[in-house]
Amino acid sequence: MTELIESIRDKIDKKKVTSLCNKILKKCSFKSGKDLQNISALATWLYIYGYYDEMLKVCDLLKDMEFSGDYDIWFNPDMVMCLKSRVLRERGETEASQVLIDKINEHRHPELYENLVESYVVDMDINIAEELKNRPRSLADGWRFCKLQSAIRYREAGKFPVSDEKFDNDIEELTAILRQVK
Repeated sequence: MTELIESIRDKIDKKKVTSLCNKILKKCSFKSGKDLQNISALATWLYIYGYYDEMLKVCDLLKDMEFSGDYDIWFNPDMVMCLKSRVLRERGETEASQVLIDKINEHRHPELYENLVESYVVDMDINIAEELKNRPRSLADGWRFCKLQSAIRYREAGKFPVSDEKFDNDIEELTAILRQVK
């Protein structure tokens, strides 16, 4: 793991990537939600910046994790599996993508998705707009990042009561905006 993270840090000249790599290199426990969040965030920023091969390698750091019943911990392996599934699907590797989706959906509850629609469709946009109006842009980018991760998670796992087209448009728009972050 150390060699991979160091090579990414040394190759990719983006502050977000460098910062996350340094955090992971300093401390990384696969039992810590915060440490796993750093891996998930690194994979997401690599996706945003278009470093898909590196992203896939980072996602593979969590490939052997199994669900322990703790959704706070599981969120991060779930996120990286969705990211990996998306890139594999876009590359035409649909069987490998589907294997990941099947694993993800073992621990999802689609009957509860209806409760999340307003949060995704309305609340996140309100939060982004409020941050743009009242505070530094970086806080709006935090909400955009959160919405991007949600869009990828819901789009790739399927069964969410929002169209794939809406998710794909949101992902494209959010990625274009976040790509400008250094």
